[in-house]
Amino acid sequence: MLRRTATAALAALTLAGVAGCGDEQPRAAGSASAAPSPTASPVVAGPPWYDDVAPAEAALELGDRASACPMELLISVPAKWRAKAVKNGRDAAIGGAVPVCEVDAKPAGHLGFLRVWKADAPGNQQEVLDQFLDGYGEVTDRQYRRTKAGPLDAVEATYVAQSGTHERAVLVSTIWGRFLLTLGGADDAEHQAMLPAYQLAKQSAKNNRNWE
Repeated sequence: MLRRTATAALAALTLAGVAGCGDEQPRAAGSASAAPSPTASPVVAGPPWYDDVAPAEAALELGDRASACPMELLISVPAKWRAKAVKNGRDAAIGGAVPVCEVDAKPAGHLGFLRVWKADAPGNQQEVLDQFLDGYGEVTDRQYRRTKAGPLDAVEATYVAQSGTHERAVLVSTIWGRFLLTLGGADDAEHQAMLPAYQLAKQSAKNNRNWE
């Protein structure tokens, strides 16, 4: 659930670093975030990471200038998920992250969204991710790990939003800057049902080398 100050702006949308930065080690978040120490990016079946969930089949690539969401990061999404670029995204910025693309799961039968954010805030990967989560609301049960999004360096978080629903976020370092992929759903059942789409977006992430 987005913080109150951004809710109205995001409701208007719809319902409702550098690649290879291997020196950006995750750290335990400060006292303001009260976050636990990150894991060392193992493969984890079941909660909280669900690495055993297979990615959905790709139906559409986003990021190309001719796509619904032109952006410097390329990702794939499943069939029926409806993507659109976010206009005036700075009005809905959270913790320095600006939404640039929103992918609605409703046409595919789910209640939730994949969102892509441009994250230009200063700091290392986890500091930038923490700024987003700190601005997102009363986020609890944060867990972190260093991982990969496609071939790109990333830091991932799993957490419980103010609504009580589990959500996911992964901050990805590209040659054009950092991007944040988030998955939010109406409840935990929807979250579980949409994890294959999140896994697809994460595993298909890559630099848009045609952006220049």
